[in-house]
Amino acid sequence: MHSFRRHSPDFFSQRGSALITTLLIAAVLGIGLVGYLSLGKTALKLAQRTLFVNDASNLAEAGLEEALYAFNQMNAGVAAATAWSGWTLSGANATRTLPTFNRDQNGIGTVKVFVSGYDGSSSAPYVISHATITPFDRSAPIVRIVRIGMEASGVFVNGLVALSGLTFKGQPVIDSFNSNPTNSPTGPWSVYTAGLSRSNASVIVPSGSVDLGNGLIKGNLYLGAGVKAPPTSQVTGTITSDYTGKFTMPAYPTAAGVSQSYQLGSKVPSQLPAKGDKPAADGRYYYFVSDGKIEKTTIAAGTNVTIVGKKTEVSGGITVSGTATLAIYVDGTIAAGNKDALNNSNWAGALQIYTTTAEDCTISGNGELRASVFAPNADLKASGGGNKGSIVGSFVAKTATFTGGMEFHYDEALRYLNMGGGGRWAPTGWEELRYGSDLSALRTATGSFLP
Repeated sequence: MHSFRRHSPDFFSQRGSALITTLLIAAVLGIGLVGYLSLGKTALKLAQRTLFVNDASNLAEAGLEEALYAFNQMNAGVAAATAWSGWTLSGANATRTLPTFNRDQNGIGTVKVFVSGYDGSSSAPYVISHATITPFDRSAPIVRIVRIGMEASGVFVNGLVALSGLTFKGQPVIDSFNSNPTNSPTGPWSVYTAGLSRSNASVIVPSGSVDLGNGLIKGNLYLGAGVKAPPTSQVTGTITSDYTGKFTMPAYPTAAGVSQSYQLGSKVPSQLPAKGDKPAADGRYYYFVSDGKIEKTTIAAGTNVTIVGKKTEVSGGITVSGTATLAIYVDGTIAAGNKDALNNSNWAGALQIYTTTAEDCTISGNGELRASVFAPNADLKASGGGNKGSIVGSFVAKTATFTGGMEFHYDEALRYLNMGGGGRWAPTGWEELRYGSDLSALRTATGSFLP
């Protein structure tokens, strides 16, 4: 016979309690393990997204670098069409989508770059770089959008600057054209015709008042704070009301500062350089004048001449031939009267005039000025017009008054081919754009290229 051990009720109770305790401990450990795994997964995802945030910023800056490289190419004298090879060009805008980037942890990076005013047609171009990284788990993408402004340096990168006010009497017109669309350092440079007219002029009035009469600005108008804007119907482009900028007179050359120069007294020869004269080490011919007038002078083709005058005026009859250049630094007035012309056979960048005078500079009757002028203390009085009266190039003055049919044609080629090295583009105003108000107009501004 078999015998059976009889257990007391307490024995079963103890075993049940141990089993329940074990199950509770296992449950707690399971919950803890699940929580730990979830925490680890969250930490991993957070670390991954933090990595991708930094990486997206780097990709956005890489997009900016692509655009800056093209701008630097233009700074070096490369034609815009060549500098922006590989970009999609439409009007004054350039766009580019960079090849896809394979990032760490199998993330996929894309970069799209938008440039406004790539060709120099705008005095305030900008670049927007849009970088996106999509994680391998297809979670929400990481986006970084960076914008930089581009600023053109150089004295004559703007059309007309009237520091303390601009007045039109009659129907003057300010427009622009490009005498050298290929950006070739040796030209050829085209003479302005109505068929070349463009609406890319830039007019700046930091203070004072603006009265456009019945005239028209074909381009953009930049006003300082407090300057009342004219009717929008008289400006084809945009009107900006918070302009700030400085226009500083450059240092004048001195005889002691160059290796070779000539003193001319009060009389300037009818042709320069004179036979037997030698250039300084920088390749330019330097002449110094006192109590004289610079007029009826021809600069020989292929030469670069600088004239510095004390108590000296500039008048009509100056001709800069071929690929020659002439830089004039004086303290007297500038005048071109009826049938007189300043630089009537070359482009505006070939003749640059700087003067500290506080007296009026006048272009009257059929007078014609084809030059780049920096006269920040003088009042520009451009009147008449006739059949040929006009200013072609760039002009900085204290105030500017245009009367009758006088026209002003800004030469856009000055933005790149200013004498002595030319205008240069440089980045300014870096900012990161955020979703919300910053991006509300992004799609419209970029023609839906950027989301």
